[in-house]
Amino acid sequence: MSSSLFDRILSSSINVKHRLESLLNICRTYKHPSWLSDDSCDEFYRFYGPDHSDIQELEDSIVSISVLIEYLQQERNSTESSELFPNYPLCKNGWTLKDIEQIEKEQVLNLNILNLINLHSLNACNNELDKQQCLKSELDNTHIISNDRDHLNTRSLSTIPNSCVSCTTNKNLLDLPIELLLHVFSFISPFELITNLAPTCRYFANIVLNHVYTHINLNKVVSVFDVTRLLSYLTYLRTIAFINWDNEVSILTWAIWFDRISKATSNLHTIRFQNVYISPILICFIVEYFPHCLQSITFDYQQVKSYERFDLILSLLADKTIQLKHITASYQTGITNFGILQLVNNLNMIVELNLLYIEAINDETVKILCDKHNTYLEMLKIDGAQLTDKALEYIDCCRKLKSFMIEFCTNMIGSNFYIFQNFDNLKELCLSKLTNASLESFQRLFDGKHIFRNLALLKLGECHSIDDNCVRSIIKMCPRLIDFMCSWAYSLTDDSFNEIVIRCQHLRRLSLVGCHQIYGRILDYVPEKYFHNIEYLNFEQCNQIEDELLIKLYKRKKSISIINYYGTSVDDDDDNDEDDQDD
Repeated sequence: MSSSLFDRILSSSINVKHRLESLLNICRTYKHPSWLSDDSCDEFYRFYGPDHSDIQELEDSIVSISVLIEYLQQERNSTESSELFPNYPLCKNGWTLKDIEQIEKEQVLNLNILNLINLHSLNACNNELDKQQCLKSELDNTHIISNDRDHLNTRSLSTIPNSCVSCTTNKNLLDLPIELLLHVFSFISPFELITNLAPTCRYFANIVLNHVYTHINLNKVVSVFDVTRLLSYLTYLRTIAFINWDNEVSILTWAIWFDRISKATSNLHTIRFQNVYISPILICFIVEYFPHCLQSITFDYQQVKSYERFDLILSLLADKTIQLKHITASYQTGITNFGILQLVNNLNMIVELNLLYIEAINDETVKILCDKHNTYLEMLKIDGAQLTDKALEYIDCCRKLKSFMIEFCTNMIGSNFYIFQNFDNLKELCLSKLTNASLESFQRLFDGKHIFRNLALLKLGECHSIDDNCVRSIIKMCPRLIDFMCSWAYSLTDDSFNEIVIRCQHLRRLSLVGCHQIYGRILDYVPEKYFHNIEYLNFEQCNQIEDELLIKLYKRKKSISIINYYGTSVDDDDDNDEDDQDD
């Protein structure tokens, strides 16, 4: 078989097998202390791994990729002396050798591909539903040219009358330089470019797809074959999200999709997965196809079923050949210290690491992370269940930090919170569930010696010890706050709340959940006198703030999203209820 696509998939599959075998050897040689009792072993494995199930998963993955390799080799050998391609499927998605061969032969843009884009636009823009349905009816077969050699859709209106261009020239819109066309297109929304402009002719369709379309969300609106065709044209694609495919995409299909993307563009820098089964083989293919361009990968919370051995995913992403800098794998299960250390030790540069609700991170892991990546790290969001104040000493060397979040810090007393004063670029600081942090710790952080000039977001979740004086210091030291949360601070009263309303004129979002000594009467002067920019107020579990006060505020400025004591939004229904009571 002469297909270069087929050969590339076979070669990449062989490399994937080698990657899996290398990780399997590492897992098998990873030593665990033999002196631990059986009861403590379970706890040890849970945090430090790798688990026995990880080894089994790797072995199963190696078998799966080996079967694919053998299958592909047999099919190639059986068709080398024949021009006929077997018409039976190679995987559960129905790919045949003829289908794979046909991908390479498609040279000219078929305007039917725009229907695929329109389906995605339809899925994303419900408010444009009528417009999309009308467009779809216009793009039936009678509007698609039958001869691929023709340059224009003969039934389009792409030719502009000469009088519209110049009274002395004989040119139309298609004669303009592409640079000028792109400038004109920049004033048109992506939705209108796809639905109105691109269908007019093949030339415009090529320009829109190849030069304008930089992001796409791929979900199960279309078939795997149509997705493959679509990916071949997105030469300016920079970010892609795979959504709601669950476990419906075969190994071979992932390889074909990634091959199409890598052939079409070298600009892809971000991949996001949502409700997709993340297998070790899939990750190996990502490393194979995008080692020099991929910089960011996100694994969203899986609503259907989380992958339970995510240690393998982190370990396989930890490849020295890949340029990965931004990793988000919060809320994933099966992550242990083993996988995190593989990631931290082997990646060349970590700029952003988000591992919330991952209990395995300990002080030693943080030390290794900060020792190696302190000159790069800008965003760090981690779970603090196993961390102590020692971890903050290691983080102190990461002076480029712009965003820091740590949660469930039950082992921290906050004796060195003042280290955050050393981060001049700090824009976001989130310290949540610090149940053992003392008031003195926060007072030292906002002690009047350092002004957080760039801090726009400050979230202090369940920091029970914070009082009015501490909030006053926060307001003084953080003059540019846009988003402020201070929940379950039982000592807060209207004294500090009034100061927030009067002095924080940049504030757009405020959350004071569980602060039950606040009455909020100053809200009568919002937004006419204070809080001109406010967009969101959350007073859940604030039992002293009356509903009537919030309803009146909503009537004065309905663009504000207001959450009442019960955790529900104040809206027009509350207006009607109050009017009924008045009647």
